[in-house]
Amino acid sequence: MTTTVVPTKRVEVESEIKVLPLDEVAETIRDDALALAQARLSAPLAGLELKRLLRRPDFVDNLKYGLASGVANALSANDPRVMAVYVYEPSANPDSELGNDMPVDATVHLLVLVKSSSAALEAFVGALDRKLTASLTSLPSPKFAERDSILDVNLLTEKDVESGRGYAVLLSSVFAPPLKVWQR
Repeated sequence: MTTTVVPTKRVEVESEIKVLPLDEVAETIRDDALALAQARLSAPLAGLELKRLLRRPDFVDNLKYGLASGVANALSANDPRVMAVYVYEPSANPDSELGNDMPVDATVHLLVLVKSSSAALEAFVGALDRKLTASLTSLPSPKFAERDSILDVNLLTEKDVESGRGYAVLLSSVFAPPLKVWQR
């Protein structure tokens, strides 16, 4: 009896997951956020140049929401432990009738609910922050020009939320609740 060994044919399967350089991810987040902020402009403001729009608190708020949404998508695509992402404004004054009595800060404040924290996720957040900050320096505004960081990301676990520890207490705020941007 003779045994014949037949080599198996190697089949390469094209992966549906496309890994993009972080520079590209940051530029896409920036461009999508600008498009969202411009799409939310009223007709009379639509023709203003970007430099003038970046002085308007409503435009900057919409831009920050777009940035938060893009960052949420990047975080969730990078780490399956991300369960939800919220954006909040620590300087929000719920008693203000106009809502814009404070100067607009360009920092995007996020609460990220995770199953468990990890050094890899923290490193990804830091790298994304550096690339996004660098991408935003090209905008014609001093709010973005000389920044070292644009993101303020606070990772929260379910245990933090259950015990009401640290930033997790903001999730149950009645006066200035965070806005859910993304959820798994």
